[in-house]
Amino acid sequence: MPGEPDQDALLRHFREAFGADPGRAYSEWYRVQEELRATGPAGVARALAEDLWSARQALSFETETDRARFLHNLAVFFGSSGPAADLSRARELFGRALDHFSADDDGGWRARANHNFATALANLGEDPDSLEESVSLFERALAWRNYEREIARGVTLHNLGRALHRWAGLEPARAGELLERSAAAFVEAVEIRGRHGLIEGRALSLFQLGLAQEALGRKIEARAAFEEAAAQFDALGKTDSAGVALARAKAHSATGVPDSPAGC
Repeated sequence: MPGEPDQDALLRHFREAFGADPGRAYSEWYRVQEELRATGPAGVARALAEDLWSARQALSFETETDRARFLHNLAVFFGSSGPAADLSRARELFGRALDHFSADDDGGWRARANHNFATALANLGEDPDSLEESVSLFERALAWRNYEREIARGVTLHNLGRALHRWAGLEPARAGELLERSAAAFVEAVEIRGRHGLIEGRALSLFQLGLAQEALGRKIEARAAFEEAAAQFDALGKTDSAGVALARAKAHSATGVPDSPAGC
């Protein structure tokens, strides 16, 4: 988006576009929001989000399923990090979408909504209750994302493992139990992703498994996971992530350890 974005022009454009075809307009609106998140200004992103939030009830859809899918997609936006992130709005939208998907027995969309709602809670929640709710929603998604849908199952297991690890950090009295569950989720994600040839996904899950094992004090297991993650990142040409994973493997006797690679 070259130059300073014209906020008023964008608002006029999207009001017209959403009035004509909300589904198509959302795809363009989301791309603009991604550009704004990367380059700013944050005020324009928030203004566009506020305007769409205010207009959401008046938008017209051909079917209630179309409306539910739109609400789900908008919930994903509000449940993601960025200048317009708002967990309370995401919660309302996910709730309305899930009401529809549960009533019409759309298992795939219900699992997707549970997964994405759980991810929003895991990313934006600030207390143990939010993380506990996140884990519960991931487990609901896994009931449908079973061994007949393994690739999707691997994604949910990876995110579940991260939520459990974050929950452990917010509730030290239960940290051991939660970290064990986190490690188990990553072990299964690693196995699934490896079997399906998903090299980058497997590397990300291996890195997270290393973090869980490290937090449990299992330095030998942690080192092995980090080293294998480093090898896979290196094979993909992701030298920065490979370097971080390898440094982590070597850091167990050091005072500190480096930050996680982006996307892990």
